[in-house]
Amino acid sequence: MKRVHALVVTCIMLGACVSTGVDVKPEQMSHFMLGFSTLDDVTGQLGKPTSQATLGNGSTILVYSFATSMSRPESFIPFIGPLFSGGEIRSSTVLFEFDENGVLRSQRRTTSSGVSGWGVLPPGVLQ
Repeated sequence: MKRVHALVVTCIMLGACVSTGVDVKPEQMSHFMLGFSTLDDVTGQLGKPTSQATLGNGSTILVYSFATSMSRPESFIPFIGPLFSGGEIRSSTVLFEFDENGVLRSQRRTTSSGVSGWGVLPPGVLQ
């Protein structure tokens, strides 16, 4: 019976993490060289962007967005869990700009992180 409880708790904890989008790491960005890498190089390595826009001057912008949210473990405590519900949130946005010939002109990455709800344990304790 204890195994069943452990399995249920493990499944709940795994289901508490949600991610969406493409997480482009700084190491991946370092593979692309300004003035040399092309739009096809970037999409070939990173896949389809979250959004894409072609500007009036013929340049193209690719945006790769990513967000992840992890519920706090104390959120799953019976009866009092909802009092502590919330979690850690992390997001990143990577922007690639290409000239009218599809050659990489610039790249930028922004990140943000935060927490929501009340917490009993410090962030990252159970990771």
